Amino acid sequence: MRYEGMIYRPPGEWKSYLLQCTIGCSNNSCTFCSMYKDKRFRIRPLKDILDDIEMARKAYGNGVRRVFLCDGDAIIMKQEELLTILDRLYKTFPYLEKITTYAGPKSTMSKTPAQLKELNEAGLKRAYLGVETGDDELLKKVKKGATAQEILDAALLLKDCGFDLWTMIILGLAGPGETSQRHALATAELMNKMVPQHLSALTYMCEPGTPMYRDVQQGKFKMLTPRPVLEE
Repeated sequence: MRYEGMIYRPPGEWKSYLLQCTIGCSNNSCTFCSMYKDKRFRIRPLKDILDDIEMARKAYGNGVRRVFLCDGDAIIMKQEELLTILDRLYKTFPYLEKITTYAGPKSTMSKTPAQLKELNEAGLKRAYLGVETGDDELLKKVKKGATAQEILDAALLLKDCGFDLWTMIILGLAGPGETSQRHALATAELMNKMVPQHLSALTYMCEPGTPMYRDVQQGKFKMLTPRPVLEE
C-alpha cells in the first residue's frame, strides 16, 4: 500500500485496512502530540485514493471487513468525495462491515446534520473524537483548537446522526496539584454530558519533539509520575 509518513490508528482498528485519505492533521498544533508533525496537512487527490482501493483489492482479495480512513481527520473532506470513497469501498469489498475515522471537532461542525447522516447511512459508522480534557483553560494551553463546548457540540451531533462515538481523554495532561483536580472534574462533567458509547482514558506520555517535552526537560511541566526523560 502507498502511505506517506508514519501512519496511526486507534488500537481497536488493528484488523482494519488503513486507507490514507488525508495527509496529517487539520489542527496539528497540540503541544502534547507528536503525531503528524512531519507532515503538511492536505487532502489526497480522489483518484489516488480510489487507485489505492484497487491496490488493496488485489493485495487482500474481497475479505476486507473493516476500513479505517486516516490520517487525522478524513471527515474534513468534501462531501461528494467522501461519499464516492465510501461507495467504492463497499462495492469493492462485499463483506465490508464498517468504515471508521478520526473526527476533529471543528471539521465535524463544518458538516450539516443532513450531511453527517448521509455519511453514516453510506457506511461511515464510527467516529473517534479526541477530547483530551473538559477544562477550557487546559484546552487553550495545549492548543487543542476547540473549546469544551465545541467538542461537546461535535460529539452530540455525531451521536444524533447515528455515529458510534469513541472518545479519548488524557490522564495527567494537567500535571500535579490544583490544575490536575480541575482537569479531572471538568473532564468527568463533560463525559457525563456527552455519554459516548466508548471512552478511552489514555495516559500522558512525554513525546520527544513536542513543546510539552521541552517544558518537561526545562522543569516547566511536572508529570504526575516522575520518570526519566529520554533525550531527543
